[in-house]
Amino acid sequence: MTTRSPLELMPELLRLAIDAARSASEGILSGFRSDRLSTERKSDGSPVTEFDRNAEQQIRAYLAKHQPQNWPVLGEELGDDTRGARYRWVVDPIDGTLPFSRGLPTFGTLLAFEDAVEKRALIGVIHLPAMNETYSAARGLGAWSEATASGGPRQRLQVAPPRPLRECIISAPPEHYFRLAGIADSEQQLRAQVPHLRCFADCWAHAMVARGSIDALVEFRLARWDIAATEVLVEEAGGSAGIWDSTHTPGKYDCIIGSPTAAAEVTKIIRS
Repeated sequence: MTTRSPLELMPELLRLAIDAARSASEGILSGFRSDRLSTERKSDGSPVTEFDRNAEQQIRAYLAKHQPQNWPVLGEELGDDTRGARYRWVVDPIDGTLPFSRGLPTFGTLLAFEDAVEKRALIGVIHLPAMNETYSAARGLGAWSEATASGGPRQRLQVAPPRPLRECIISAPPEHYFRLAGIADSEQQLRAQVPHLRCFADCWAHAMVARGSIDALVEFRLARWDIAATEVLVEEAGGSAGIWDSTHTPGKYDCIIGSPTAAAEVTKIIRS
């Protein structure tokens, strides 16, 4: 039997990624705003719940059962079995565990399929269970959003149009993270030039960049599972996804994503 390359399977893999990301939604939502929810701390101090681990296990099982080839998985909670593989799945079962544990609806499931050698995502899904929305993209197939349960039409995603920086909504983390990166002055310059500077968080904010609601977003110290799906979503929505090795946390990434014009302006301020 001839093995087909992932590039030949893109529509099939995109559908699989959407279904796999959604497969854990019922279990995740059973813990949302529930008395059964308890939070632990991982070795790095970040929060985790049994719903994170259970969701990743369910997504891995769904992929194992339905994928056309046995591609391995890099996951936030259950580890990395992808060493040496050219292609892999990348999963964050609950991106935004802290807001999830506090009853905020901005959490979601991130799932990407990527070329691990090139570190380039080919397919990306952001599923927002509490908001009943799924954002998805594949190289050459565009970026789309759809309601999870209604069966309504998909909407083509497009990043924000060009506009002056003073009219843009820009999302950036608190000044503390700029100081950790050794660029505290950049935060002050950004604040001086952007009247609508906000601090949105989690994969919801990434989805809003792809939708065009947020013009550009800055984040520091991301893991690969935090940014892989977003990379292809934003680029297929016509945007720019600047991702580089973190200047202050080895093995992590910093990013500036958004409309090409807004991302370029923000990059000039932050990386100058």
